[in-house]
Amino acid sequence: MPHRIAATGVVLAVSTALVGGAAVALGMTVPATSAPQAVASSGMTDAATAAYPTVVDHCYIEGMIPHHEQALELSRLVLDADGVRDRTRALAEFIVADQSGEIQTMRAWQDAWRRALPTDPEHTGHGAHAAAVAPGGGIPSGCDDHGHTEMKGMATVEQLAALDAAEGAAADRMFLELMIVHHEGALVMAERVVRDGTNAFARTSGKHVLIEQEREVAAMTSLVEGPP
Repeated sequence: MPHRIAATGVVLAVSTALVGGAAVALGMTVPATSAPQAVASSGMTDAATAAYPTVVDHCYIEGMIPHHEQALELSRLVLDADGVRDRTRALAEFIVADQSGEIQTMRAWQDAWRRALPTDPEHTGHGAHAAAVAPGGGIPSGCDDHGHTEMKGMATVEQLAALDAAEGAAADRMFLELMIVHHEGALVMAERVVRDGTNAFARTSGKHVLIEQEREVAAMTSLVEGPP
């Protein structure tokens, strides 16, 4: 129990730092002079100076939110199981704290962007922006090509049910194996937005996923291969 309490404290501290840093990054887009500006304290935007993130940026966020939501579901299932190792439980608690903060920030980014979309068609579709937004300045489309249909590593309904029914060492190992695959899928998504995206927040989010989830994959692999 003392180990779990200590681990939870670390989780909350790291999560708080992450959310604070992500809130700052929310207002950072390229180019800075024409981007939607999200104020960390209020979430308000300057629609008069709004530019559009590309489809790659938009679809990364649209896909990563449900991807993170399933990571929370997997984590909560193992946290509800009896007989799970403290180290596995601490990892699941960290994932819940870290990815809950990321989901909140990504939703704020989506809201800020929608608020910044102009309603005047004369201000939409110019130059490079024409391919990045839907007709009339709407939300970009095309995520079927690199959005939900390419959410790598998602657990199936049957796998979620099996984890829900498992206890002890079986639940421990099943969670780790599913989450390793899940994280590896997130890394594919993050690599794409870091490589092809243009929005500073989306790319910063992708870099965080690459760094943090690679560490977690290494930790989970060690737990799977180590003693029970």
